[in-house]
Amino acid sequence: MGHMELSSPDIHKPTYYLPHHPVFKTDSTTTKMRVVFDGSAASKSGLSLNDIMLRGPKMQPDIFNILLRFRLHRIALTADVEKMYRQVLVSDEDCDLQRIVYRSQPEEPLRHYKLKTVTYGTKSASFLATRCLHELGALIENTPIGRIICQDFYVDDLISGGDTDEECFDIHKQVHSILGTAGFPLRKWCSSSSTLLNSLPHNQKDPNFMINLTETEVLSALGLLWQPSIDSFRFAMKNWNAPQHISKRTLLSDINSVYDPLGLLSSVLIKGKIFIQQVWSLKVGWDDILSEEIRSKWLKFYSSLVALNGLIIPRLALLPESDSYELHGFCDASQHAYGACIYIRSSKQDGDAEVKLFTARSRVAPIKTTTIPRLELCGALLLSELVNEIKDEFSNINIKFSTENIHMWTDSTIVLAWLNSLKPLQVYVANRVAQINELSCEIQWHHTPTADNPADLISRGVDVGTMVSSELWWQGPKWLKKERSCWPDTPILPSEIPEIRKVKLILATTNKEPFWLLKKYSTWSKLLRTTALVQRFVSNCKAKQLNHERCNGFISVDEMNKARSFWLMQAQSESMSNEIADLRSGKMVHRGSCLKALNPFIDDQGLVRVGGRLAYAPGQYNTKHPIVLPSKSLITKLIFNYEHIRLMHAGPQALLAHITLNYWPIRGRQIAAQIVRKCVTCFRASPQFTPPLMAPLPSVRVTIARPFANSGVDLCGPIFVRSGLRKVSPTKSYICVFICMVTRAIHLELVSSLSTEDFLAALSRFMSRRGQCTDLHSDNGTNFVGADRTLKTYFKATVNSNKVHDFLTMREIKWHFIPPASPHFGGLWESAVKSAKKHLLRVSKGVLLTFDETRTLLCQIEAALNSRPLSPLSLDPNDFNALTPGHFLIGGPLMLPPEPDVSSIPQNRLKRYSLMRQQMQLFWKRWSQEYLPQLHRRGKWTKPNRNFCVGDLAVLRDDNMPPLKWPLVRVAAVHPGADGVVRAVTVRNSTGSEFRRPAIKLSLLPTEKDHDDED
Repeated sequence: MGHMELSSPDIHKPTYYLPHHPVFKTDSTTTKMRVVFDGSAASKSGLSLNDIMLRGPKMQPDIFNILLRFRLHRIALTADVEKMYRQVLVSDEDCDLQRIVYRSQPEEPLRHYKLKTVTYGTKSASFLATRCLHELGALIENTPIGRIICQDFYVDDLISGGDTDEECFDIHKQVHSILGTAGFPLRKWCSSSSTLLNSLPHNQKDPNFMINLTETEVLSALGLLWQPSIDSFRFAMKNWNAPQHISKRTLLSDINSVYDPLGLLSSVLIKGKIFIQQVWSLKVGWDDILSEEIRSKWLKFYSSLVALNGLIIPRLALLPESDSYELHGFCDASQHAYGACIYIRSSKQDGDAEVKLFTARSRVAPIKTTTIPRLELCGALLLSELVNEIKDEFSNINIKFSTENIHMWTDSTIVLAWLNSLKPLQVYVANRVAQINELSCEIQWHHTPTADNPADLISRGVDVGTMVSSELWWQGPKWLKKERSCWPDTPILPSEIPEIRKVKLILATTNKEPFWLLKKYSTWSKLLRTTALVQRFVSNCKAKQLNHERCNGFISVDEMNKARSFWLMQAQSESMSNEIADLRSGKMVHRGSCLKALNPFIDDQGLVRVGGRLAYAPGQYNTKHPIVLPSKSLITKLIFNYEHIRLMHAGPQALLAHITLNYWPIRGRQIAAQIVRKCVTCFRASPQFTPPLMAPLPSVRVTIARPFANSGVDLCGPIFVRSGLRKVSPTKSYICVFICMVTRAIHLELVSSLSTEDFLAALSRFMSRRGQCTDLHSDNGTNFVGADRTLKTYFKATVNSNKVHDFLTMREIKWHFIPPASPHFGGLWESAVKSAKKHLLRVSKGVLLTFDETRTLLCQIEAALNSRPLSPLSLDPNDFNALTPGHFLIGGPLMLPPEPDVSSIPQNRLKRYSLMRQQMQLFWKRWSQEYLPQLHRRGKWTKPNRNFCVGDLAVLRDDNMPPLKWPLVRVAAVHPGADGVVRAVTVRNSTGSEFRRPAIKLSLLPTEKDHDDED
């Protein structure tokens, strides 16, 4: 009730709070029960007197459960407590909560009155009185009388009974004695047994101690009218004057005036509930006047309820002196409502059986339209819940039901199929099927024909006349009284049922995902700051409850340290759970652990630290006992990344040295090296180029052909040449190097400039002495590109001359260019250039020679280079000559036509000319046997690497700029070789220009995917 406002300012306004569980004591000076409240406990609970009934423990039994037990007693017994509330005293310190200040005239002084007992009308009155009964029952809680006091009282009304008159008389005697000593005298005793009433003592002082009723008089039992003379329930409908105007409020009031807690009238009242739901869907107000059509329908329905005055329902649901009892529940549903009803079947040994309606429940279907099978399932769930509740009430009178004695019936084969199905169902159906299976068993469910289902009367609704005369409603189907063999059989359930949920089979491996913050923030500093703010928010939410001050402003050092400790513990708990469990239990870590040699321990913050041998060394605590960092944790990588950037991209050794001042990372060297290798800034400062696997030799290198038929060409220089005998001013000249792709024979030509005309002249001299070339290979020098363009233009200009066209077509040179800026593609002529320059520098010794002298010297160098062996010397002592390129150049015309193979013909059968041809062919045989097998070996680039893909981002090497200035390019196209290895790509720079470059000049930027593959 709280405190009462007083008009006088000098009067103290007390505010007391009652405890959650009051302590009860018996007053020594009176027989009344005194309620004593502990004020110190009250100040903590914060519950007022009016809140006790609302928030206190549930003390009041359910009327429905009391009436269920009332129908099970063979002899009924009722009574009530006289002036129950006034029999409970309130402690003196709490009487101010019920203070009354009164004066009859304004000039009179105020008078203060304190109510000493519990006051009727307060919310807590019912709770306090019932709690007193429970305290009395708790003293004898293990006895039948204790159960009756705790469970058969509803406030001051006792509704109980027993099987015999003697048992009921004993209940009267003990309950009256126990409650009488506590100040709760019982009166208004009444029973269905006249013998029991005659044996009860009469209190002459209290005329209401016993109730003497005539045969036609009724008594109210928890709202139901009970006629003890015939031991039956009655319903009384008063004369109802139809109001002139009907609203939604009056409809609800009228339907609730028919009190039916046991649901015996469910089949009639459900029609009124459905009607109210239909009115509800009209979206009218509570007090809006309804139409005349609705008024007339309601008057017709409610007027028909007057026939309930003649309805008589036997109170006793059990057949006396029965040997066994069975529960039979029926459920059904329609588009408007669903419900369930339960019958008790009492049977004797001679086979006679009696069936009576015990209770029923009804529910209006949801306004939102749903399917009939779903509503049938809701009815089955309602039935299973009702049966489970009734089982508990039977256990209070020592009647236990086994699984075989409980039967539940439905006329829906789909519901039975759902209950027996192992297929996955939709969520709505699956949840209700699971609840039904928890409350019942599959063998308890049976099928009944719709015509024999009494719950069908609930789902459809009937009028009063039909219900009163319905044998199906009051006694169930006729076959229920017969033997079990006469009961209907369950038909074959449908194989295809609705509400089947499609299951997608997914086979996947689950990995332990890191905390979501680790995915959101990739830097250690941002992660710590965000965590500190989240922890501050949690702390501020609890500040009021814990009486702490709220934190605000900048993030403090303590908050950052707290966030750091949180993530370090997370990393350690994920990777070192076994070691932490061993250390917390006082054991040593197992010998296979990587922490075995570190003597680890757990500090006061829960972090694993290194014990080590430096406990007595001077220095900081973190240095002597660093925190252990797991090697595979994302937290460890974030710390290394943070320190690497903070130390201005220090190398692996410096990074690891700084980390070990506070942490001990497992496999720290590998992690430091990996972090430096992953850093894009460090990578761009020192790119790592990974050459692709060395390609197989082209077919022109391993196919027998005339010398210089397939040639490579390159220009080297400049070299300085004297301009005349007297004039010693040097002029620039260049060496044009031709090399045979098959025999590695070299031809040197001296040219005066790098112009296309000079090169074409050198090419003409070369072919005049060495023969016509079919294929010519070179790099992308401008003079070579111009020569190729000039030759093609010349060929096109002479297309009208048939003789020239035929001659040049037979001798046209096919020019092949290697990719730009890729000298390693022309390693053969680059090696020849190196050898020629080496001999030239060593022989000339820097002396300026004339043009003719230089040409003569180049011819001598050419002879020396063509005399070098192609293969190691033979181990045969009789073989003094090694195979050299000169063997292929001497002994035949320059335009050597194809000749038949005579190398296998004996020499005594050959003529002189054929013998000379045989010697020449033997050179090629030695070339195939001695030189060609040496080309199997790859001298370098033996490791296969990842191929470039379109879209890769790489650094393009530029020898004229420092590494940090090398441009970034994007791979636009790839050009794989015959073996599938990409050795040349087309790239696009920042301006959008595309050009071709070798793969060896590109360095891929490090990505997470590449490093994951590497790991």
